[in-house]
Amino acid sequence: MQRWRQWFRVLAVAAMFAAGVVAVSVLMPAARIFLAGRRATQWNDAIVVTWNRAVCRILNLRLHIHGRPDPLAGLIVANHISWLDIIAIGAQGPCLFIAKREVADWPVLGYLAKRIGTLFVQRGDAAQSAVVAERMVWRLRQGKRLVLFPEGTTSTGNRVLTFQSKLFRPAQQAGTHVQALALRYEGEAARYAPFVGEDAFLPHLLGILKLDRIDLHLCYCPAILPGMGPNTLARITRRQIMTVLGTGAPSRCVGLNRS
Repeated sequence: MQRWRQWFRVLAVAAMFAAGVVAVSVLMPAARIFLAGRRATQWNDAIVVTWNRAVCRILNLRLHIHGRPDPLAGLIVANHISWLDIIAIGAQGPCLFIAKREVADWPVLGYLAKRIGTLFVQRGDAAQSAVVAERMVWRLRQGKRLVLFPEGTTSTGNRVLTFQSKLFRPAQQAGTHVQALALRYEGEAARYAPFVGEDAFLPHLLGILKLDRIDLHLCYCPAILPGMGPNTLARITRRQIMTVLGTGAPSRCVGLNRS
């Protein structure tokens, strides 16, 4: 990529982050004051989705969608590779994320995540996890769509880590459908997109901006009906994602139609 294009994208991303801070600090609170409850929610949801889509364009994050999100699925569970996953999923429609506590400390993105209602889970803190679970149930019963990364951390994308079954209990309690979403980066992005271990956000972002394009496959699996326990939900959704990604087998998203 020519250097001038890279710096243009750096400036564009910086401008979008600045716009995001203004949106969550000024526009969205103002909407809650001056608009009726439902209209304020719709306005704020539109701001967040539009912001995510704009960032996808700047990064040339090309999303290849397979299958369709189930309109009755209150909980979406996905394998987790990068902070880009959040941008991509957030561009699909209104949703709230459940993230590890460390995300709240990320530069800019952490602030944005807190302001749009992300629920943060502190690993190893049973009391705090119980509070988050109660909030998840409440929001699911309100009809909100939640997105969960049940591995509890990111991976390189070469394997799907064990799913934490306790995170599925709110879906059981709320009686909602659960849908697995398999994420797979392709080409150069498969090497540069993973954000793991002690990676720092800003250097990783600069590395991403060097890529001409980022290809990401989002593969929606068949939704699971209410009635199953958390252990079963964790086992089935993990198996679905592993099957789609072809862990230890073909690497393409198979068995799902592109929409």
